[in-house]
Amino acid sequence: MSTPDIEAYIREQEARLADRERQLPFTEAEYRDRLTRLRERMTADRLDVLLLTAPDTMCWLHGYTNRWYRQHSSTRFPPVHCTLVRADDERTVLIEPAYHEQLVRLTSCVDEFIGVEGRKGEPTVADFLNALTGELFSPGRPRTRIGVESWSSVPNPAVAEIVASALTAHGATVMDASAAVRGVRRIKSPAEIAVIERAQAACDAGVRHLHANARPGTTELEAWNQLMTGVIAAGGEPTAMHETVAAGPPMPVLHGLSSRRPIGAGELFHADAAAAVDRYHARLTRPFSMGEPPKALTRLTEIAAGAYDVVLSTARVGLPFRELHRTLRAYFAESGPAEGWAGGYELGVSFMPDWVGEFCWDIHDEETEDVIEAGLVTNFESCAFVAVVDTVVFEETGPRFLSSVPRETLVVGDAH
Repeated sequence: MSTPDIEAYIREQEARLADRERQLPFTEAEYRDRLTRLRERMTADRLDVLLLTAPDTMCWLHGYTNRWYRQHSSTRFPPVHCTLVRADDERTVLIEPAYHEQLVRLTSCVDEFIGVEGRKGEPTVADFLNALTGELFSPGRPRTRIGVESWSSVPNPAVAEIVASALTAHGATVMDASAAVRGVRRIKSPAEIAVIERAQAACDAGVRHLHANARPGTTELEAWNQLMTGVIAAGGEPTAMHETVAAGPPMPVLHGLSSRRPIGAGELFHADAAAAVDRYHARLTRPFSMGEPPKALTRLTEIAAGAYDVVLSTARVGLPFRELHRTLRAYFAESGPAEGWAGGYELGVSFMPDWVGEFCWDIHDEETEDVIEAGLVTNFESCAFVAVVDTVVFEETGPRFLSSVPRETLVVGDAH
C-alpha cells in the first residue's frame, strides 16, 4: 500500500530525473549536418522515407543510446522502435516504448518522440504498427517509397516481415537501403575523429595496464579484467564485441571468449583490445609473451609490424585500394615463411553484440573499385601468424596510425 512518504519520494526522484540535462557527444549542428547528408542521399535514391532501426544508425543520426533493443528477446518483448526520416521534411521522429521518453530526452536530439503504450502491458507489434502507420500514412500523404535497414539485426526477421507486409498493404514500396545509409556514415567528420582518438588513448591505456600487471598463472579472464580496468580508468567504455585476451595461435582463439584457463610461463597470448568513447570505437592488438619470447615469435611480430611501413609509404588519398593490396601482398611474399594477411574494416559507432562499420578492405581483393578517401577510419590488421592491429585515419597528408603502443612483442612475467 502506498503511503505519503513513498509517494513523495517517488515524486522527488522523478523531478530529479526531469531536471537532469541532456548530454550529447556532438553539437546539434553536427547532427543536423548528418541529417542533411542523409536526406540528400534519399533524394538521389528516390526514397521518400527511411525507416531506421539499427541502434548504431539512430545513435549516429541523433544520439539515442539504449542498452536494450530487443534484438534477441522473448516473443513477449518484440523490437518496437524506429526513427523516421522523410526526404521532404527536416523533422526526425523516434517511435519507442513510452517508458523510454526520459531516456530519449537525455541522450537524443530527435525532433519528435512518439511513445508506444502497450494495451496489455508491454507494447506489441500491433501497438507499434498503429503508431507507425498513423505517422506514415496520415490523410493526404501519397503512396511512398520506404527504405529499411534489412541488414540490421533489429528488428528480427519475424517482426521485419510483419512490418514490411503492413507497409505494403498501405500501398508503399519497401526496399533495402542499408548500403545507402551506411555509405553516408563512411567518411568521418573532424569531430568524430577526435572522439575516436580518445577511444584509442583509452585502448592504449588498457593494454599498458595489462602489460604492467599480468603474471604467469593469470587466467585469460583475469587478464581481460586488467585490460578493461585500464580502459575504463582512462575514460573508455566496452565496445561492440567481447574484448578478448586469449592464449595460443591467434586464429581461432581470438574469435573465442576469454576463459578461466591460466596463461602459463612461455606461452604466447594476444590482447585483442578495443575501446569506445561515446560509442565510437578504436582497436589495438599486440602479441604478448609470458617470459622471454622465442626468436621465431620476435621475427613474426617484426614481419607483421613491417606492413605498417608499407601502408605509410604507399597509401594516399585517391589511390585505389587494390594497388595498396598489391603492394602489401608483395611485402609479405618477400618477408619470410609466414603467410601474411592484412586489411581492415570501418570504425565508427559501436553497439553490442556485433561488428562496427560497413566498409572492409582485404589484400586478397584484386577487383575492388574503392579508392582511399580522406576521413575514412578503419582498423589495420597485419597478420604473420601473430596479429598486430591498430587504428588508421586516412588523411589528405597520408595515413595516420593512432596507437602509441610499440608494435612489438610485449614481454610479461619474470622477464618484464
